[in-house]
Amino acid sequence: MKSREDINRFIRAQRSEEVLSGLPLQGIRVLDMATVVAAPYAATLMGDFGAEVIKIENPRVPDAPRIWFEVKPGIHPYWAYLGRNKFPVTLNLKSEQGKKIFLALVEKSDVLLENMRSGALEKLGLDMDTLHKHNPGLVIGRLSGFGQTGPYASKSGFGTLAEGFAGFTYLNAPRDGDPLNAPVPLSDFLASLHLLVAVMICLRDQKRGEKGGRVIDISLYEPLFGLFGGEFIKYFLNNEVPQPLGSEWSLSVPRNTFKTKDGKWVTMTASVQRVFERLMNAIGHPEMIDDPRFKTNEERLKEKNRRVVNKVIAEWIESKSLEDLIETCSQLDVALGPIYNMEDIAKDPHYKARESLVEIEDPITETPIRMPNVPFRILGAQGKIRFPGLPLGAANEVILEDLLGYSLAEIKRFKEMGEI
Repeated sequence: MKSREDINRFIRAQRSEEVLSGLPLQGIRVLDMATVVAAPYAATLMGDFGAEVIKIENPRVPDAPRIWFEVKPGIHPYWAYLGRNKFPVTLNLKSEQGKKIFLALVEKSDVLLENMRSGALEKLGLDMDTLHKHNPGLVIGRLSGFGQTGPYASKSGFGTLAEGFAGFTYLNAPRDGDPLNAPVPLSDFLASLHLLVAVMICLRDQKRGEKGGRVIDISLYEPLFGLFGGEFIKYFLNNEVPQPLGSEWSLSVPRNTFKTKDGKWVTMTASVQRVFERLMNAIGHPEMIDDPRFKTNEERLKEKNRRVVNKVIAEWIESKSLEDLIETCSQLDVALGPIYNMEDIAKDPHYKARESLVEIEDPITETPIRMPNVPFRILGAQGKIRFPGLPLGAANEVILEDLLGYSLAEIKRFKEMGEI
């Protein structure tokens, strides 16, 4: 384990102009006081592109991903991923000194992200007017379960509740089966991406301490619900409630998952008519091309017709190995691909060639960690994962001393008093 002096040197180096030079968000400072996934992921992506992200946490109640499933001593996968490129600072916002330090950071920042229950920030004396009084240019991103308005605003919100509320869980089910929760915090990640877009829109007309301060109100459920816009309009116009179709889609046939001869799983989409016809020829059912039941995607959508199409494709795929299928469908220009697990991803040559995975060293434990890389590319201004999530309060001394001008003696006293 590294010493406090080593950690401070590392953090100072990571805050330096030399390290951040050329990154498009260099000079933007973000206060990430949100917890878990929703909102913190937006800050993570900003940090990837050079924003200085200061992670604010309660000194006695660390952010939950820090303690989720320790794989190796000192390594928690979700914290390593979500906490990357962030400088952790602990503040007791119920103490006067903690609040004073926080407002000093507000004055020197461009963005504040929070995801407390509606009204919680105000109870701390940190209402929007107070924050903008200290910094008229502060962009405040507020992400909560149900938003800041409406009859459910004061309810606590979690991703699984939002996914159910948005209609996702109902439709994410096998035919006539039980609704299924997503295997990851889907609504949290999706809401974070919408928050990131909103923040970047606000920054276009913002100047720290002077102008452009805004308040962004995002709920956990609305970004996910927005993906079902077409389904809701269908319901509104014909008054029929869309029902779960398993791996299928109500507007596309064929579009399903299938099992291969060698026990692998693939997914296929071939609803475009020319593609469907090539596929039918290849699988030995050319008669289906001119059959009125299958001549258009609209006809194939009918339940009886849908079942026939799925049956003949499933039988063909069950007779082929995964390797044969991928080669055949590639020649046919039919969209078919393997359904991967994490081991498959780790071995895939495309992931390697695209650098979709990156390996970095944890600066505290010196453990190498491989994780998903920055998920989009900007040519000539690419973001970078510089380091994984750091320990709780790791940046207290550097940020309070270098950015706010407190002495080490003062910082030590703040810690002893439980204010940081």
